[in-house]
Amino acid sequence: MRLRLSLIAFLLPLAASPALGLDRVIDTSNNRWVEVTGEGAVTAAPDFARLTLGVTSTGKNAGEAMTANAKAANALVSLVKAEGVGGADIQTSDVSIAPIFAQSLPGQASAPTITGYGVSNNVTVIVRDIPRLGPLIDKAVAAGANSIYGIGFGHNDLSALLDKARPLAVADAKRKAEIYASAGGATVGRVMVLTEEAQPPRPVAFSRAYTTAAAAPTPIEAGEDKLTVTVTARFELTQ
Repeated sequence: MRLRLSLIAFLLPLAASPALGLDRVIDTSNNRWVEVTGEGAVTAAPDFARLTLGVTSTGKNAGEAMTANAKAANALVSLVKAEGVGGADIQTSDVSIAPIFAQSLPGQASAPTITGYGVSNNVTVIVRDIPRLGPLIDKAVAAGANSIYGIGFGHNDLSALLDKARPLAVADAKRKAEIYASAGGATVGRVMVLTEEAQPPRPVAFSRAYTTAAAAPTPIEAGEDKLTVTVTARFELTQ
């Protein structure tokens, strides 16, 4: 947690930058102030999960690899839709093709030889029924997915949740300001400057490559996210 304290008797008035005008409340009419940070947090279960499913295929030439990959990718997307995921929640995130080179023998000076091509197609999927996420992963693997990338959880109305944390952050800042002001023989007055820094939940790191379907269902635990708002507040000091 950041903490900055300034107890100053004489200070030149600060000018508000136009670039900060939308996210800072500024009053420079008093040069006696205390500045602290406050933090407010709420917890909430996520409303949806986001993950990326990938299909990688190889072939002797680029066309053969592309054909094989297109077939597998179409099967994967069809499976995801059949599991109740809407088209708006399925988005291609990456398509790539690259040559596969034969490994040179130690000490061999010959130029690398292309032995084939690899094609990968990744789709990012939003799953709004989180309990179905584990079974969906297993079925996707059976349908041809051979790689899975980071899973992240999200909320339908993040702003509403952060609105609950904002008053808590300001109250925390005022509590700290009153402690320091009291120790210095002063009283906290009105807010002079207020700046917010929101911290949305971080995605869950998850990476797995498959060669065969898993024997047991894939467990996915969504848990709860801690949504935090941090504010820096400058309070007027009075006697």
